[in-house]
Amino acid sequence: MSHPCTNAVEVATPLVHAMLDKQNREILDEPVGILGNIAPRAAARTKKGREKVAEWPKYLEHRSASSQNPQDPMATYDLGWMWRELNIENLRR
Repeated sequence: MSHPCTNAVEVATPLVHAMLDKQNREILDEPVGILGNIAPRAAARTKKGREKVAEWPKYLEHRSASSQNPQDPMATYDLGWMWRELNIENLRR
């Protein structure tokens, strides 16, 4: 018999990831404060903008990775799609 928390995480993870996908995809076209109120897609059109844009998913990944529980849906969320979509994969470290 599996632990009740395991089942809760298994159920919650795809729901949380879908919500984060939706939220983050919408934000790609909206002004973001950390980018000087420029939309990430717009900022990613220039070399300087791409360097600045790369700081944003790095920040999001760092925040997610700092979760106390490595199985937490926030901790397991992969922002790889965002790096690819903004064409800044080469800046991911």
